[in-house]
Amino acid sequence: MIRNYTTQIAVEKTILEIEQLLIKFNAGGIYKEYEGQHIKSLMFYITKDGQKIPFKIPVTIEKTRTVVAKAVANKKLPHKYASEPARTEQGERIVWRIIKDWLDSQLSLYEINFADAIEIFLPYAYNAVQDKTMYEQFLEHKEKFIAIENKDASNE
Repeated sequence: MIRNYTTQIAVEKTILEIEQLLIKFNAGGIYKEYEGQHIKSLMFYITKDGQKIPFKIPVTIEKTRTVVAKAVANKKLPHKYASEPARTEQGERIVWRIIKDWLDSQLSLYEINFADAIEIFLPYAYNAVQDKTMYEQFLEHKEKFIAIENKDASNE
């Protein structure tokens, strides 16, 4: 089963913990982007060589809502989470808690100089003009990367 699926820690508390972790990465300008009453992404920047590099960590609640429904079906969560708004609320608690755990693990790598903050967050580097993260841009143009791989294979 998915990590943290039974968490009862409020989203607001987890977001505060995430912000505290981001500050340890020397993040500045931490912003929350809302969709209705729900936080749909965290945005921040890290300064490197005098330049502010923006990052965006998006969240798709729908995916964790599916996990919640599956946990209810498997009797791992009470039936009260089968319908709204409880299913969405639990989905939000789960996804933000997992992000917090991920950041905490990445911070350990950062603290031992295994990776710098930019390297860790690179998939989440944010292009405001295109309103896309680097990963989203990669998905749109992945054939360019595959083409390079195929070209190298044909030269052997």
